[in-house]
Amino acid sequence: MRVAIAHTTRLEYSADVVEGVMDTRLGPFSDADQRWERHELRVSPTASVRRYEDGFENTAHLITIARPHRFFEVVALGEVQTLLDDPFRPPVGPIPPLQPADLADYLAPSAMVRRAAELDALAAPHRASTAEGGFDVVGALMNLVYTQFSYQQHVTTVATTVPDVLASRTGVCQDFAHVLIGLCRSVDIPARYVSGYIVSELQTQSQSQFQLSGAQSQSQSQSHVQPPGAGASPAPRRGAGASHAWVEAWTPTHGWRGFDPTNNLLASEHHIKMGVGRDYGDVPPTRGTFRGIADEHLTVEVVARVLG
Repeated sequence: MRVAIAHTTRLEYSADVVEGVMDTRLGPFSDADQRWERHELRVSPTASVRRYEDGFENTAHLITIARPHRFFEVVALGEVQTLLDDPFRPPVGPIPPLQPADLADYLAPSAMVRRAAELDALAAPHRASTAEGGFDVVGALMNLVYTQFSYQQHVTTVATTVPDVLASRTGVCQDFAHVLIGLCRSVDIPARYVSGYIVSELQTQSQSQFQLSGAQSQSQSQSHVQPPGAGASPAPRRGAGASHAWVEAWTPTHGWRGFDPTNNLLASEHHIKMGVGRDYGDVPPTRGTFRGIADEHLTVEVVARVLG
């Protein structure tokens, strides 16, 4: 599937600010499951843009405006080819083992996914007896999050902790990703956070321009995870916002493979990856600061078009 994306982030200030700095994780990110064919970053007003690769091999940009301004707009444009039509099918060829640094990053607790006794208790009955059973274990843990937690907007923030989500059993895609990461790590399965976008079921069916808006209503999907060998994963039905989050877990049978607990689906050609990390704190789409005295207003819009 080929998808064209335009992700616009705009900051407006109530008075002139004299300096603004923004660090972004807006791609491109290419791997075996997707290939970016075109990507560009447009910034207004004119700014200094430095591209670099962070410690998780994500493409990042440090953007600096060093003169007075009333707004700061960043538009990421691109076209991406998604390639993973059947996420249940194991990769061709041997899967290289994880390096010690990866094990340290993705098995140990992280700042937003700390060890919790409740996570251990929820995950323990699903622990695999052999390493080869890990892929099915992650699917079962994903189904646990989907069935025992309620999707509800505006009840959590980007700073919400896993214990808070466990207590309320409500949240959004970021919260569910953090819980699933914690469950996987509790049974010694390396897991990492993925930031990106989804092409929803409605968007796939229409094959027309669509807009992902954080304010749009969410479908209460009744989908269930497919068994291994079921073929291509269906399109997700809920969680289409300014950005989406899911989990990649590493197993010796499939390597890194994505699991979307918000939709109870394996990540497939309908998922567009922008960055990976230990948790959300490593890969927010944008973060930054400014120097001056002013109120700040943030708007984010993602417009995409499924190409032929």
